[in-house]
Amino acid sequence: MMGYSAQSFVKQVQVDLLALSDNDLLHTIEQWGPGREGSACSPDPQEEAWLALGYRRLSAETEHPSYRSQSEADPAVGECWSVPAPSHLRRLLTEMDGKQFAHVVIALAFHSLHALHPEWGDGSTFNAHLAYHLRQRRSPARQRSDELRTKTVPHT
Repeated sequence: MMGYSAQSFVKQVQVDLLALSDNDLLHTIEQWGPGREGSACSPDPQEEAWLALGYRRLSAETEHPSYRSQSEADPAVGECWSVPAPSHLRRLLTEMDGKQFAHVVIALAFHSLHALHPEWGDGSTFNAHLAYHLRQRRSPARQRSDELRTKTVPHT
């Protein structure tokens, strides 16, 4: 069970991720890299996460893969993943409750970003840094629009 602080930061990451444009949303998720090699004997938790985000595994023979795993030594035999439509990815992310979002999205982000940013720590500290990082990725025009929407205008 997540505490109030953890739930709050998970929700903030979800809000900030969904505030990205479709292109930025897809680019951000893809930077976390689907298709990491797992154990042949047990299901790969990351693979389950990618499937939950609407990605689909394609055969290596597919002519035009949407994404090729970079974890493979030989790119010719790498796993290929079909990228979901931005609207489908956004819908899946929106429908996730806090627990599922933490289990799927936060876990993928942590796995990908923790080595790059060890100073972000883990748990709620990581989530706070991730939310800030996502907020900084938003386009300046969208940030201004959001700021204007949240400002109170005095009545005259």
